[in-house]
Amino acid sequence: MIVIEQNEILFPNGYFFKQSSVNQTKRIETKNISEINLNTYPPSLVYNDKEIVFLKRELKKEIELFAKQNKIPINNRMDIWEHINRPYLDTEFEKDEKIESIKLLSENGISKSELNRIRRKVVKTMFLNFLVWEWTYLGLFDYLNWTFLTKRKYWWAMEIGLRNYKKTLPNNVYN
Repeated sequence: MIVIEQNEILFPNGYFFKQSSVNQTKRIETKNISEINLNTYPPSLVYNDKEIVFLKRELKKEIELFAKQNKIPINNRMDIWEHINRPYLDTEFEKDEKIESIKLLSENGISKSELNRIRRKVVKTMFLNFLVWEWTYLGLFDYLNWTFLTKRKYWWAMEIGLRNYKKTLPNNVYN
């Protein structure tokens, strides 16, 4: 359960992932939210400039309103994990689409050699979950849900997911 209040987001029953710093505090104050990303599935926010925290997709309109009321930037950063996980979608991509995805990852802090290392590391997890394969989107939330999650693996995945994150500057436009 997630409760959106005027100046904070509460997780009364704890957060999805026990490895998260949010699971202990069960709350996120607006002053600790760097950005909100409605482009991820489910929607997410950046907490304390170091962690991607996921919210419920059913709350997308409330999340957007919360961001506007609290002047929290709404950014649509590319979801790095969505492109890392593309080979595990139940979809066939053309060669040009694969090349473009690798180019986008490179522009967002993931070299082709690192991409190969990451994919080798996650391939077993992703293939073991073939029964629930998605054909349009597999992001960080999916990987975290599917893997045998340790604290080390959680923070490793966060670091990768935030490679293209840049701390919001004061002149950022609020949506």
